[in-house]
Amino acid sequence: MQDIRFAIRGLRKQPIFAIVAIVTLTLGIGANTAIFSLVYQTLLAPLPYAHADRLVFVWNTYPLTGLPQASVSIPDYLDRRTQAAAIEEATLFTTRSISLVAGGQPEQLRALAVTPSFFATLGRQPMLGRGFTESEATPNADKFVILSYGVWASRFGADRTLVGRDVRLNGEAYRVVGVLPADLTLPSRDIAALVPFAFTPQQMSDEGRGNEFSSMIARLRPGATIEQLDAQMKVIVSRNLERLPQYKSFATTSGFSGIAVDLRQQLVGDLRTPLFVLQAGVLAVLLIACVNVANLLLMRATGRYRELAIRTTLGAGQWRLVRQLVTEAIVLALLGGAGGVMVGILGVRALLGMTSQQLPSTLDGGVHLPVLAFTLGVALLTGLIFGLVPALAVIRGNTSALLKDDSTRGSASRGTSLMRSTLVVAEIALALVLLIGAGLLVRSFAGLQRVDPGFTAENVLTAQLSLPPARYADIPARGAFWQRLMAKAHELPGVSSVGLTSNVPFNGMVSSGSYSIVGYTPPPGQPSPHGRQEVVGGDYFAAMHIPLVKGRLFTDGDTPASAPVVVIDEYLVKKYFTDRDPIGQQIQRGDAAKITIVGVVGTIRAIDLGEPVTKERLYYPVAQIPRASMALVLKTALDPTTLVGQVRSAVQTLDSEQPIAEVRTMDQWVARSLDGRRTPMVLLTLFGAVALLLSAIGIYGVLAFGVAQRVREFGIRQALGADRANILALVLKQGMATAAVGIAIGLVAAAVLTKYLSALLVGVSPHDGAVFAAVPVILLAVAAVACYLPARRATAVDPMIALRET
Repeated sequence: MQDIRFAIRGLRKQPIFAIVAIVTLTLGIGANTAIFSLVYQTLLAPLPYAHADRLVFVWNTYPLTGLPQASVSIPDYLDRRTQAAAIEEATLFTTRSISLVAGGQPEQLRALAVTPSFFATLGRQPMLGRGFTESEATPNADKFVILSYGVWASRFGADRTLVGRDVRLNGEAYRVVGVLPADLTLPSRDIAALVPFAFTPQQMSDEGRGNEFSSMIARLRPGATIEQLDAQMKVIVSRNLERLPQYKSFATTSGFSGIAVDLRQQLVGDLRTPLFVLQAGVLAVLLIACVNVANLLLMRATGRYRELAIRTTLGAGQWRLVRQLVTEAIVLALLGGAGGVMVGILGVRALLGMTSQQLPSTLDGGVHLPVLAFTLGVALLTGLIFGLVPALAVIRGNTSALLKDDSTRGSASRGTSLMRSTLVVAEIALALVLLIGAGLLVRSFAGLQRVDPGFTAENVLTAQLSLPPARYADIPARGAFWQRLMAKAHELPGVSSVGLTSNVPFNGMVSSGSYSIVGYTPPPGQPSPHGRQEVVGGDYFAAMHIPLVKGRLFTDGDTPASAPVVVIDEYLVKKYFTDRDPIGQQIQRGDAAKITIVGVVGTIRAIDLGEPVTKERLYYPVAQIPRASMALVLKTALDPTTLVGQVRSAVQTLDSEQPIAEVRTMDQWVARSLDGRRTPMVLLTLFGAVALLLSAIGIYGVLAFGVAQRVREFGIRQALGADRANILALVLKQGMATAAVGIAIGLVAAAVLTKYLSALLVGVSPHDGAVFAAVPVILLAVAAVACYLPARRATAVDPMIALRET
């Protein structure tokens, strides 16, 4: 306690030093706290399910068609649940849109249709009420709902008596049977309610195979492994193919089977690499902060050499002095750690706001106990690291020589000066690595901004609508609504084109399926054609500026009563029609009627701008396939956001209970799709800028202190005839030599380490010459400015005053 009190008194006497050191540590520790909080919650924290290590996602897989994970059909789910010995329990679920009328205003929400085994599989139960029973998961008797905690609290005032009463969903009365716990994270984002997943007899029959629109989670039996489950699913597939030989050819050429994926691995996805890169980046910033504070403490200790020497002579042992210096460093680190916790909390919330759609839905904005422990450990470790540097310098100091010196000031030994310079070299090298990494990400992101997606996003507004089956039960009713909606939207001011689509580009929804081309037989061992499937209507291609390459687009003559037609993209043409005209050719999906190709449009990138197109796209007219869920697409000469209220009003005039959702411009969809690449770029650039600033401060501090220590030397040099230009060059040479050594080491380190950025780079080499050339120049320029200021001060030394003070 005596050492701590002494340390606090010492910091009070030097408030500027204390503030600079604490702020530096606060930034370094806070950044580490924020990023580690994401790492912990994403990769390390226990998942909110019982025995989560036994939970797996189960997918269909078609590896030979380039589809490693596909949704699961109801027969596949039933087969695996009843025949795979490795499975203890399983659930099937699928997303649905529901309209909720509460307070008179309709609202579209996302729901999960789940099997009654949902809660048993996850090992959780509703907070209020109960789960679904088997009898409630029956077609036409499934009007039951379990509300999420958020909807229950925000829309219904957390009314506990709501359980057992009815709410109005999709225009019908649904009985509330439960409320989910607040901490239960569902395996899909932004879910407002659960409803029973009712299977029809046709869906459960062999006719339902291939109708894949659901997700499956299974709980493994104790001791069972993913490898065992994968093997058992292969056996199930083989058994089914013996019974259903008509599927054998397709299953063989596509490599069809089932595949299990660890639940955490599925939820994390591709986040591991950017998280580890960011964690490495903030650790580098923390090391640079430690180096700066160590240099500050070293300079402070150098100024106290005489004091420390006197204390040694009076009986204080060297280790006693070391303990005092280390205690002072740890006090600084703990104060920086306290500030780092606050910065970390703000940082986590900011990160979640920037990348909420790319992160697992299990994350929250709090700082958890293990993260606080991490912060405390980092603070203590950094305190030891930068505290030992001046302490070791003191141990090596010559106290007897200091006592014999009449000078009132201590001066740094050659070893101490070398140590300070070495520390600056280290932080320059670390800063260079960070800046090169940031430069590579910036070049990659800039390249993505120039990628042509194949459509025009400017001045396009989209809005999602899902028609409830109670009011739009058949094809004519849905088709009539879409036609009335497009006609109404055409009346809006500034609207030039109106279209519909089942898949807005970059909205995360992907619909794909196999098909055959009439007259084309795949080569032996090759799978059937497989492509993206999209339903569009109206002037969709005009609204998106997707060019017509050949043939025609859909017209009013393409009706349910006319021959089925399809428009394909250029990618499909290059893949299958290089030797013949595609117009007039036919495709077929399963045993359905043949569909005639009437047009070819340009290829678009609708999933990831950073990935090349690998699958063809087929467009079907909404008039012939009037889906219940579609997105309205408007091209306007005005700011599209000004039309949101008018679009909502137009929909309300057609159906007062019909809500709209996901109202965004296409520019917003494109920007949203780049969030996963933008955030690492922004953060690593920020870390690099902080590292550059700290490095400049480090260079300045070392040279400024050196100039102060060499006042007598500079006075003598001037007295002997040296001009100010010579002294300026002398100091600049010392500083720039230190910077050059750091840059050289940093270039070698960057050449080795940037290969780990490859997964985040698009169209840029990890050893991009432009970045590796530009960053050292920038760093040298900053170093030159940092060196010039103390060098200028050295030229201002008056030789008479300097000699008089010696």
